[in-house]
Amino acid sequence: MYRVNSSGKFNVPFGKYSNPLICDEVNLRRVSRELKNVQIKHEDYKEVLKKAKKGDFIYFDPPYFPVSKTASFTSYNTDSFLEKEQIELRDTFVKLHKRGCFVMLSNSDTPFINKIYKSIKGVKISKVEAGRAINSNASKRGKITEVLVTNY
Repeated sequence: MYRVNSSGKFNVPFGKYSNPLICDEVNLRRVSRELKNVQIKHEDYKEVLKKAKKGDFIYFDPPYFPVSKTASFTSYNTDSFLEKEQIELRDTFVKLHKRGCFVMLSNSDTPFINKIYKSIKGVKISKVEAGRAINSNASKRGKITEVLVTNY
C-alpha cells in the first residue's frame, strides 16, 4: 500500500515483525526478469485512460467511500476522495464501458456507491467479503462486505 499524509509524506506504518523478510532475492530476481521489457509511468489516471481502447481491461481500486462517520479514511494523498471524486470516477467508468473496455472497480458496500452504479445498463454489482488486516483497533479487523462493479 502507498499513501501519503496531508503534507505529501509517505505514512503507511511498517508494522511489528520479529523477523521480517526485507529482501527476498529469489522473488526480486524473478520480478526483475518479468519487468525487463515493461515501461512503468507515473501519470494521472486520466492521462493513462485516454489511451484505453476497446478490449483493454481496466481495474479501479480507489480510496473507498466511508462506511460510517468513524470509518472515513479517504486520504491516500494530499486530496480527499469523497462524493464528487467518486461520481467523477463513475463517469470515467461509464466512458470506458461505452468505449468497449472491460472495467472492474472495487469499493465499499454503501448505499451511495450502490446508487451511483446500479442504473448503468450492462453493469453488474457483486457483493464480496474481504479481509481487513489493517486497523488501529484490532477488534475491528476481519471480514467486511465490499462491492465489485463490472461491465462483463
